[in-house]
Amino acid sequence: MSRPLHRILGCALLVAVVAVAVPAGLSAQALPTPKDFVSNLDLRCYRLNDQPPLNLGLNLTHLNPVLSAMALPVENVVLGKPTEFCAPVFKQNIAPPATALPFLRYVDLKCYDIQGPPLNVNLALTHLNPSIVNIFGANTNVVVREPQQLCVPVRKNNQAIPAAVLQLIQWIDLKCYRVEAPAAFNANIQLHHLNPLWAAIAPQMAQFQALPPNQLCVPVAKNGQIPPAAVLPIVQYSDVLCYRIQAAALNQPLTLRHLNPLFVAMGLQPENVVVGGTSELCVPVAKNGNFPPG
Repeated sequence: MSRPLHRILGCALLVAVVAVAVPAGLSAQALPTPKDFVSNLDLRCYRLNDQPPLNLGLNLTHLNPVLSAMALPVENVVLGKPTEFCAPVFKQNIAPPATALPFLRYVDLKCYDIQGPPLNVNLALTHLNPSIVNIFGANTNVVVREPQQLCVPVRKNNQAIPAAVLQLIQWIDLKCYRVEAPAAFNANIQLHHLNPLWAAIAPQMAQFQALPPNQLCVPVAKNGQIPPAAVLPIVQYSDVLCYRIQAAALNQPLTLRHLNPLFVAMGLQPENVVVGGTSELCVPVAKNGNFPPG
């Protein structure tokens, strides 16, 4: 064969080898901007059937820049019973952007009861999702009281998660505090499930109750295990404000497996749960005018 043709074939072979060697998820899907991801981080939470407590001690460190700047102490908690399961949804037929959708659809969280001292911190919150702004307006003020839950990332039914997606969602640990805030009002909203396992479930109407938002969930690190630099700018802005809603129950059994590296290393076993009645809808917010970049 001629030398130019030899070079062409050699280059083609090298490209083929590289294509096989690099996992498809990592090469094809870049991380979304913090703004695209966080602004569309909507979680529909369901009550779990009675489960035993985990009784696992952890220390938690705040990641969001607003709370980190307050020099809040590391907080020691013990994980009690799992009481909620939160799954990603989109609202009012407005799907997340293509840059963020592959990541958002796998953000499933299992929430354990915790206890601790109140923060007693005043925060000015700004809703990031336009659908919620249209209902409640852009801004609300809250007083952050005692912690109630730690929500940690899980996999449903041994579902395969792309490697590029897993590198982000495995670090989304949210500590949920009770908040005091002005009351919301009755309003209807349409919710669609995002996770592939539940994407075939028909859209459902939900109704906000005329009650104040009940929780603010903020990103934390467990036992000093800080997310890698590549994903930290996204994780640290993943704050959601939770409103109580009324909607149909799901009543589906699931097997949940932990994703966070700390829990994976502990060898925590899969847990069988039944996902029951709808409890709340958690929607993305920014704190004190500190918005996710992008």
